Amino acid sequence: MPAKSHRSDDAVLALSALLQEFTIKDLSHTLQEGIPTYPTHSKYYHLAWNQPGDPATMYQILMHEHNGTHVDAPAHYIAQELDPEKHYMHQVRIDALIAPASLVDLSDNPPSSVKAQMIEKWEKEHRPIGRGEVVIFNFGWHRKWNLSDTNHSFIDSWPGLDRSGAQYLLESGVKAVGTDCLGLDQSGSVEIPAHDTLLANDVLIIENLANLGGLPSRFFFFATPLKILEGSGSPIRALAFVPSAELEEASSD
Repeated sequence: MPAKSHRSDDAVLALSALLQEFTIKDLSHTLQEGIPTYPTHSKYYHLAWNQPGDPATMYQILMHEHNGTHVDAPAHYIAQELDPEKHYMHQVRIDALIAPASLVDLSDNPPSSVKAQMIEKWEKEHRPIGRGEVVIFNFGWHRKWNLSDTNHSFIDSWPGLDRSGAQYLLESGVKAVGTDCLGLDQSGSVEIPAHDTLLANDVLIIENLANLGGLPSRFFFFATPLKILEGSGSPIRALAFVPSAELEEASSD
């Protein structure tokens, strides 16, 4: 028994030492009143909830499952075909959003829709996207995020995947696809091909990611959703683990 305990201690210490070599970047927007929301979704509210006789400071949160940086469960778009054993938020695997990630940076000249050929071009310039990865698209849209957006810059005409792009990623075996836009399908899409293609095949969708600028094309992604019974989605705290040496090299260029 002591020998096994020592092995566990060594493994924990080894992991701790390895993590010291990484810088953690927060890829989540702050939840606060006035954040951009999808036109058909309810707003986010943070309300005082102080009670007479209770000295604690506390608040009540009223929010949509898809406010802020969040993940879509398969149930979000395929309710008519639900498998009650796996499609809701409380049934999503705890490691579903813990994986190596590829960042497809299209922020310099974001297209209105991402086709399969664009992803293939990115792979030729960088590396093949591997099975079990998280793929994140940086359209530069996170820079438009602001409170009470009177110009509607964040919620208007955002880019997204077309069906060929979504199908290509599905066939690549990815476990999740993310975007810094309000949705993974482009604004105004009627067929919603990204949601329809990916969620129906248990590939999760992450939306409203933040702080994607300056990330390398490869990092480790870590996020966990709330365990919401029969939830169609959940807010997440999304993190990027980036080798510190790589960030130092980038800052010195």
